[in-house]
Amino acid sequence: MSGIGKEEYKDYLKEQYLTQREATEFLEISDEEMRSLIERKQVHAHNIAGAFSRFKKKELEAVKNRWRIGRELFPKPSETFAHEEAAPRASVWDHLADFWYFNDFYILCTLLIGALLYVILSWQ
Repeated sequence: MSGIGKEEYKDYLKEQYLTQREATEFLEISDEEMRSLIERKQVHAHNIAGAFSRFKKKELEAVKNRWRIGRELFPKPSETFAHEEAAPRASVWDHLADFWYFNDFYILCTLLIGALLYVILSWQ
């Protein structure tokens, strides 16, 4: 008969099931949040001898993945852009320099046409 020994079974249980403390550390939440998740049936707790709660590691991994996907797909809206803290606010001079950089051709052409119109109209 091929079976596993008592020690191997204990190791298997340690790998597959987590205590409440280990589960809260794994999910990176507090004990109160874990109790709330259990009450709302978002996390299934396996009771041992009616007193000890154990959690399947695979179930907790699925919950953690759902949370990660939820954060990535539906991020919480913030009042500022994410990059705003990293980049300083632009001054008026910076705005004018950017305006000139992108519109210098049009400004110079407008001045040239204005000067040519002045010359043409002043000769008549």
